Amino acid sequence: MTNKDKRLLVKQATKLTTLGVIVEKERSNLKKLVGQGVSYDDPKMLQAYGRFVNADKEWKRLEAEHLQLRKKLGME
Repeated sequence: MTNKDKRLLVKQATKLTTLGVIVEKERSNLKKLVGQGVSYDDPKMLQAYGRFVNADKEWKRLEAEHLQLRKKLGME
């Protein structure tokens, strides 16, 4: 494994950690809105859901990329 590979793995892992925090923050925001009785079709709820979905999608994309790189480097 080259130094470049190691740096990429660390960079991806750092991004995954940060995105994980963001995903959980957005999930918490959704739970808060539900707890407040905000309607599912309310613009605030739709915006919060959109932010959650986007963050979750990005996390899953980066996780798949990270796992693929680990496999390529023989780090399963």
